[in-house]
Amino acid sequence: MKWAAFLGVLLLLAAGGWRLLAQRAARDEGKVRVPTAEATRGTLLITLPVTGALESAEETPVRTELAGTLVQLCEDNLAVKPGDFVYQLDTRDLIDQRTERERALTDAQEALTSGETDAQTNTTQTENDAISAQESLKLTQEQARAQRAKIDAQVKFAEGQVARASRELARSERLAKLNWIAGTKLREAQRSFRSQQFDLDQQRAQQADVKKKTDEQIQDQQAAVDLAAHALTTAKANAESNLTNNHIRVDNAKRLLEEVEQKIVQCTVNSPAAGLAVIETNTENWPERRPYRVGDQVGAGMAPVRVYDFTRMQVRCQIGEMDISRVHQGQQARVSSSGQPGRHYRGAVAVVEELARDSNVFQGGTPGKKVFGLLVKLAEADPAHLRPGMTVDLEIVLDDVREATMVPIRAIFREGKRSLVYVARGEGFAPVPVTVGRRNDLLVEVSGKVRAGDRVALERPLNRVSTRAEEQP
Repeated sequence: MKWAAFLGVLLLLAAGGWRLLAQRAARDEGKVRVPTAEATRGTLLITLPVTGALESAEETPVRTELAGTLVQLCEDNLAVKPGDFVYQLDTRDLIDQRTERERALTDAQEALTSGETDAQTNTTQTENDAISAQESLKLTQEQARAQRAKIDAQVKFAEGQVARASRELARSERLAKLNWIAGTKLREAQRSFRSQQFDLDQQRAQQADVKKKTDEQIQDQQAAVDLAAHALTTAKANAESNLTNNHIRVDNAKRLLEEVEQKIVQCTVNSPAAGLAVIETNTENWPERRPYRVGDQVGAGMAPVRVYDFTRMQVRCQIGEMDISRVHQGQQARVSSSGQPGRHYRGAVAVVEELARDSNVFQGGTPGKKVFGLLVKLAEADPAHLRPGMTVDLEIVLDDVREATMVPIRAIFREGKRSLVYVARGEGFAPVPVTVGRRNDLLVEVSGKVRAGDRVALERPLNRVSTRAEEQP
């Protein structure tokens, strides 16, 4: 019985406490704060919201023309201008090559100088030999003419002696027939004729021998002249060929030296554009996949650094199949980022891909969903807040409603078939019926007794000043 009485007392106390709390809540009902927003009038933008990735519209890879080892590297995310230092490759092997090629150029130049001197000496000597051969030929020809003239004179004299002896013999034969002379005289005349005839034959034989001998001497000397001329021609040709070869050797040595000097210059790589220099990921360093650093090997044509132009930005995103028909090139867009709440950057749709592709699951896409690529170029730049790689919110402007009265979508409430907004009236809120028009994700167009500047409730209020909705005009 005691426990039953005690339990009854507790129940009475609990009921009294609950009544007190209800009465206090009833008294404080008029003090409940209802969140509100202001109705506005202006242009209502009908947008398609998507999420995209910010990137630079102008990305310049800073490539190296040579393969080598990084010995210097700029800081990551460094603001650079055209011509600023970015990275340096090891030049020690190239410097050694330059030393060798400088030595090769010196040797080639010395060979050229020595070859020119030798060629001049050899040519001069062969020219002198040719002149001497010509002079010897002239002397031989003169000597031959003298010898021939002498033997010709001797033959002519012998012919005269034979003719005289012949006449004397004929006279002696006539006189002998007349017996006017003795037989001895006739025999003496005959011996004298035979002797002169023999001398003439000897002279003529000697004349033929002299002619043959001098012809041979002239021919030999002419051959010597021809040989000297050939030697001179050969010497000049050899000199010209050697000189050409030496010039080619010097030119090749210069070219090779210029090539290695150019490579040494190319080992210092400067920025080709203005922007932010970002160190790329070394994909060759699998599986670590870290940014390039000093000591890494870089292949020819690779770009360990990329320069992003922050003055020209764009957003790359994806549009689903259901919405792609509402998007076209040239549409205006607004871009915002979490780092700049309330700030919108102007842009325009630049590219709408025509071919659908599977959504990338690794980038947050839905498996099996088809999407279209979209590229929006920004008309504004904000390097301090817009950086490549950032995720941004993108609103593609599909249409606009001019001179529209707008309230937040949260301010629209349904009562039966009617749409209401609760407008602040004194200490409470009055329900006002409205006709709902077009909307975007945040605002909706309304028509009725709502005016710009009215405060509308964002939650259904309990302290209404009127239970009957105001009539629409």
